[in-house]
This record gives sequence, structure tokens and C-alpha cells, in this order.
Amino acid sequence: MKIEDIRFAIPEEPVDEEGFDVEKWRVENPMDYLKAVILLSMAPNKNEIFNIIYKVTRLHVPDTLFKYYSLTDNIILNEQKIDTLRQAKIFMSDIEFLNDPFDTKAFFYRPEELKKYKRLEENDGKLIDDFSSFIKVSALTSNNVNSMPMWAHYANNHKGFCVSYDMKANNELLSCTFPVQYTDQRIDITSIMNQQAHKIIQMIENQSTNAINKMLMGDLTLVYVTLLFCNIKHLSWSYENEFRCSIGAMVNDMPYIPAMPKEIYIGMNCLQTYADRIAKIATELHVPAYRMLFNELGTEFDLVYKRI
Repeated sequence: MKIEDIRFAIPEEPVDEEGFDVEKWRVENPMDYLKAVILLSMAPNKNEIFNIIYKVTRLHVPDTLFKYYSLTDNIILNEQKIDTLRQAKIFMSDIEFLNDPFDTKAFFYRPEELKKYKRLEENDGKLIDDFSSFIKVSALTSNNVNSMPMWAHYANNHKGFCVSYDMKANNELLSCTFPVQYTDQRIDITSIMNQQAHKIIQMIENQSTNAINKMLMGDLTLVYVTLLFCNIKHLSWSYENEFRCSIGAMVNDMPYIPAMPKEIYIGMNCLQTYADRIAKIATELHVPAYRMLFNELGTEFDLVYKRI
């Protein structure tokens, strides 16, 4: 699907006022990054439009999100995760280390169509080699602790732990967290790349360094496209109900951001030595800790938890 082929009506910006039903609004207005980028490409003032889009994404973020952590036979990695929890932080990963090799592959451009520019011809028409190299990410989910697939897939068959985060109490975490959109189609952004290449090369040929810097600062289209489109994943991952924390790879204090836990849940198969240490950290952080259990006598498949 080419980005320029998408058609839509410009939505009204929601009004955040008393009586506004945000849950109902989310159902009726699912996040659509494809339309958002089209809106950006049409707008003369892209920074202003991005600020509006950003405000809309804030309405999609729930008050509480969860992060599942695995504890495996890799003792060094386990220690890093436990120490990160103790420091009330979240680790931000490079895209290349995510479990899905097709992550951030929801969009692409055709370099051969940019070979018409002599300055790009010797680089096989590539204006940007790898969009994903500009960001680091961490996955959160709206799936609560009763999600058996999340415990199985992301907490090493219930051997790990899960942390809930009050998003309103974690401003830095909230500020860079976006809802993930799921689709079965990739987006061709060649037309956008062509526009950006034309602008940049024209200014270079005119030897206008000041104009180039002004254009790059005033037109952050490629930054916005990368930031928004990195939150699109294939439909088969929709069970995760993911919310992605995305931040520039070169931001200060990387690869961590502060994130104070709201509650900590210890997997039912977590080794007791790790469980004890996690419970101690919860006490130090003044947050409640729970041990996950299976309701053996219930009529439904149901995970329950007991406070430690």
C-alpha cells in the first residue's frame, strides 16, 4: 500500500472535559498511524500537527500498564533485570534485539526510485539505511496479570515476574509511550522519501548550509514518521495489546529510563531465591508484592494472586 493512496476524513480533536468517556472514545477511534502520517505530509506546519497527533496518542494510553520479565538460566541477565527493578528503571533495547525480526518493518521505501538524484546514485538510492537504528524501545502491555499467554511467552513459563506501572505517576515513561497498531499491510513511503531527498539535495546544490539546518529543524517529517511507524506491528501480534516506549537512541542516560513500579507480581514458578529478592525490593520501594497462583478449585481457568 502506498502512503499517498490512503484517503480519510480529518478527525475532530477530542475534548478532554468532565463526563468525557475515554474508554468509549478509544473503541470508536482506534489509533491509526497511517492516517496520522498522511496528515503530517499534507500539513505546512508539521510540528504543530504532530503536537495534535501526540495529544491524541496520550488519550490512548491507559492509567496502568504492565511489563513482564523473564528469569532464565542466564544468571548475568537475571541479575541485570533484578538490579534494574531495584533502581526503579526500565531497560530500553535496540530494535535488533527484539524477539520479532520483522519489528519496525511495517514501512519501507524503494531506493531505486531515488537513484535519479546523482548524490544518492552512488549509495544505491538510499537516503536512510536503517530507520530502526535511531530509536530504542521497551514493550509494555495493557494485558493484566491474569494473562496466561503473557506469563508463558514473556515471563519464561511463569518463572519470571510482572510489574505494573501507574502511568500518571511516571511522567517520563508516559511521555514516550505509544499505543501499538496492528495491521496485515506494509506501507510504501517512497513518495515521502522522495520529497525529503529533493528538498535536502536542492539546498546542498545551492550551497545553503543555513537553509539546510533550518529545513531539518523545521521539517522533522522523517523523525515523526520513524517515531510513529515504529509502533506498527503485524496483526498476528495483536494478542499482546502492546504499548511501546520509544526514545531516541542517543538520549542522555540511555539505555534506561526511570519507572517507579506500582505493584510487583512474582510468577508461580519463580525460583524461591529470586522470589525472596524481588519481595525485598518491593519492600524497599514501598510497593506491594504478590505471588501468582492458579485457582485449583475454580470452574474457569483463572490466575489469582496472594500478597506476600
